[in-house]
Amino acid sequence: MPDPLVLPKAPEGCIKITSWNVSGLNASLKKGFKTYIKAEDADVICLQEHKVNQPLMNLVDPKVYPFSWWGIEKTKGYAGVVVFSKITPINVTAGLPTHPDPDCTKGRIVTLEYPTCFVLGCYVPNAGQNLIRLKERMVWDVAMKEWLLRLKAKGKHIIWTGDLNVCHKPIDLRNPSTNTRSAGFTDEERGGFSAILNEADLVDTFRETQGESEDASGQYSYFSYRFQCRIKGIGWRLDYFVTDRELYKERVVESVIREECYGASDHVPVVLVLKGTL
Repeated sequence: MPDPLVLPKAPEGCIKITSWNVSGLNASLKKGFKTYIKAEDADVICLQEHKVNQPLMNLVDPKVYPFSWWGIEKTKGYAGVVVFSKITPINVTAGLPTHPDPDCTKGRIVTLEYPTCFVLGCYVPNAGQNLIRLKERMVWDVAMKEWLLRLKAKGKHIIWTGDLNVCHKPIDLRNPSTNTRSAGFTDEERGGFSAILNEADLVDTFRETQGESEDASGQYSYFSYRFQCRIKGIGWRLDYFVTDRELYKERVVESVIREECYGASDHVPVVLVLKGTL
């Protein structure tokens, strides 16, 4: 992680949300985690894959972020989500209520209800090596779609963020032709994500903003530590901000990948800036 690190502040009258797969908080803390958190100064911080078995103290200043929620995976040292917020939500829903086994999802997703919107911090299950968990992933996608539709029916905006473990389109990874049966880029996973976007009328804010021209290629949020992937530019865009179409059109100021903030994880953060309040 670069240090010192200077990042742009949110414009006046705007809210900033950051999402980051930290790939293990204990390791990330030794590599610049706090440098990024301080520099970004987001209003809401959504972290994935913290891999801890109990909440860690002193990650953020509790006076700045009075609200926190930890989702702990049953399997020790695995998965996990956490959210820190300067604004206390109205309500919190742990896990994915529409899943056949909701208890197994509490280390994967949390839904925060605010006055104008729902913010979902999410770590979507990976289909696994040799696609051993692809069927479970497809069950998740159906349940996720149903949950988003339920929330949308309540009349509030949707902000779904996190490591969604899918490259939706060929432009979202460096080598699409050789990865069609790799976890995250199978037809099944891409189709599941398309179904969610289409049926719930949601927008992938980064891709909607950047488009799909050649100039928009090469922007990724994950680089494997193996084979010098970061240096070679061999990456995947697995981390997203997905919103309802109305919010995107009326309130999204920017949706960006913090490509320069690499080193404390094999992922880099993604950031959404919105007009108005949550």
